[in-house]
Amino acid sequence: MNYSELSKLSVEELRNINSLVVDLIKQKRTIQSLEKKVGLRVGMNVKVNHPKLFGKELSINKINRTKATLSVKSGACYVVPISMIEVA
Repeated sequence: MNYSELSKLSVEELRNINSLVVDLIKQKRTIQSLEKKVGLRVGMNVKVNHPKLFGKELSINKINRTKATLSVKSGACYVVPISMIEVA
């Protein structure tokens, strides 16, 4: 659909399309996070996509539903969203 086709639709039809698109985006994000989470294991060495932890090798201590607890060899622990974790 392009803009001219969308402009011909009623407000109710546009809201319906919007809700369908939002639901689809949520489903795809959930699937992506679950796929990433399945590949992570406690004890793995990982990196984090964040300036504060750039270049540091971290180890996974615990994996929660949306976040994981990571530790640096020096002992510092960080709670990081799974979406920011990259396998080293």
